[in-house]
Amino acid sequence: MSAPSGGRSAALPRDPAPHPTPMRAPRSPSLAPGPPSGEALPTPRSRPRSHQVFILDSLALYMPTDAREAESIIERVTPRLQHANSAVVLSAVKVMIKYMDLITNQDSLKSLYKKMAPPLVTLLSSEPEIQYVALRNINLIVQKRPTILAHEIKVFFCKYNDPIYVKMEKLEIMIKLASERNVDQVLMELKEYSTEVDVEFVRKSVRAIGRCAIKLERAAERCINVLLELIQTKVNYVVQEAVIVIKDIFRKFPNRYESIIGTLCENLDTLDEPEAKASMIWIIGEYAERIDNAD
Repeated sequence: MSAPSGGRSAALPRDPAPHPTPMRAPRSPSLAPGPPSGEALPTPRSRPRSHQVFILDSLALYMPTDAREAESIIERVTPRLQHANSAVVLSAVKVMIKYMDLITNQDSLKSLYKKMAPPLVTLLSSEPEIQYVALRNINLIVQKRPTILAHEIKVFFCKYNDPIYVKMEKLEIMIKLASERNVDQVLMELKEYSTEVDVEFVRKSVRAIGRCAIKLERAAERCINVLLELIQTKVNYVVQEAVIVIKDIFRKFPNRYESIIGTLCENLDTLDEPEAKASMIWIIGEYAERIDNAD
């Protein structure tokens, strides 16, 4: 573009000089706003759901200094067990389980057990996916604190329409909660499961009977009788699983139930799986002197 006439270039408008921004002195950390003296810190109750989970997970990483502080925190966390969201409930349970290690008062522990059981049971009425997550957590809980759900074993009995992954987790928990008081109920359930159509679930159920026998010595004979009844069904994979678990029972309780070896030998020709064959070979080798034509 050509310059304007007169040989003087047009002056560009200048921006007005900016006003200097007044400098502010940095606020001292000691002057940060906080709750008035004597006012309690805010609880997770007023927080959004995701914030509550983050707060509870952070509490789970904190280690109280003594039992008194642990009980105080648990008291603040306990209302979260009634929350409608399963993630909040499980996060609250995690905090309580960890802090219980510091509490030695048995009455306090029993009171907490009673408060924790109903929310955990309620989670099992949710969708299968939530049930599975809850069952995985419950599995860990009963390993450390089986007393919490010792009287709730019936809620872990499998329903006909449960997905297979839910049934498998329930089986594991049933075995952990099995006791001499409820073993008859458990064996009745496991025997019924052994007639299901899902082969993998049936195998797991038969093995669960053997695990109950190994866990509960006084109930071992009852477990053996159930296994013998299953062998009489002549269902091939049931018989083979029964032989495998009976071998484990023989190893746990030697020279006690060898009277059933004759029944096992009657089904010798039906065994075609390597583990079942190996179990039968071990039984014959261990009790050869008591078996006719063992050679």
